[in-house]
Amino acid sequence: MLTKIAKNLVDYSLDLSPGDKLNIIVRGQSQNQLGKEVERYAKSRGIKTRVGYENVDDFEKFSNDEYNQYLTTELKAMRACDACVLIVDLAPTRLSDYARERRNKFSQIVHFDCRCKKKWVLTSVPCIEACGSQELVDEMLDVYLKASSVDYAKMEQAMDSLVLEFSQADKVRIVAKGTDLTFSVKGMPIVKCVGKRNLPDGEVYSAPIRDSVNGYITYNMPSVYNGIVHSNIYFEFKNGKIVNASSSDTEELLKVLDTDEGARYIGEFSFGLNPFINKCYNNTLYDEKTSGTIHLTPGNAYERCNNGNKSLIHWDIVQSHNKVLGGGEIWFDDKLIRKDGLFIPENLKCLNPENLAKYIVEDANIKQK
Repeated sequence: MLTKIAKNLVDYSLDLSPGDKLNIIVRGQSQNQLGKEVERYAKSRGIKTRVGYENVDDFEKFSNDEYNQYLTTELKAMRACDACVLIVDLAPTRLSDYARERRNKFSQIVHFDCRCKKKWVLTSVPCIEACGSQELVDEMLDVYLKASSVDYAKMEQAMDSLVLEFSQADKVRIVAKGTDLTFSVKGMPIVKCVGKRNLPDGEVYSAPIRDSVNGYITYNMPSVYNGIVHSNIYFEFKNGKIVNASSSDTEELLKVLDTDEGARYIGEFSFGLNPFINKCYNNTLYDEKTSGTIHLTPGNAYERCNNGNKSLIHWDIVQSHNKVLGGGEIWFDDKLIRKDGLFIPENLKCLNPENLAKYIVEDANIKQK
């Protein structure tokens, strides 16, 4: 299993060649085995490797000198490499405001300003630290293998029809329980996510024109930020800015939104499309790819779809339109694109989970749910 995933990461996701330099970042002991397998496979291909071990608690424990040295070392390593793979346990970890500021600064300088301008990919093997029980580990491991082993080249082809519809749209409208939201995507780039940044993967995203978001949205899937689970997140927008917000922990939510000016504006809008992820796991890497969902992200916009919003945060919060969770509609201008998690136009039905699962299965041993 791990050998195949290591091969996918090195050969497909990062598309490395002999002589390239790969920075391998490992967070959590549960991820060490995959980290070693990626290192072994990369070296067998003649790829130069550097392995770094990350501990989120260090943002709390480091002295100022230690923190500055860590930041300098990791930035130098990122600048020196051609690509980076992050293998992290995604265990929810709550940091103090002081440590959170340090982590945000590190993320801005090392990730957004440097790593994002190179080849990079994030993956996470399900583990007790993130899942909380062996039963959930076993369930998520099955999902991880299926969702990560599909033929992403075929998935990319299937996404072309959605990219075309997206690129021709001006106004997007989202209608669901507690939600009526509009914004413009006119002229914004459309990006297909097919295993080149995340594994598992499966989304198509853009970004709203920064000041065009108006209305309100209620997210019906929980989301973790700084180790705190938020449910029933509600945002009200006026001319792009979140002017009213609440959740199951409103005080902490407002702390996040007050990080900087850009934290109250949207940096990404995306469709989740992976047919083998069909429920919430309270894990963003998986939840944002769930079939029948969208995510509308407060915070920093990616360079590949830059609407001008800059922030130290990037929080992918997911809303499901699957009927079991109340349904919902996505409109492009006056055209109904998706209803209750299923695409309506004939040219988009290939992206509905049952059709897409049949089309993109690479391994005959992957059983469709």
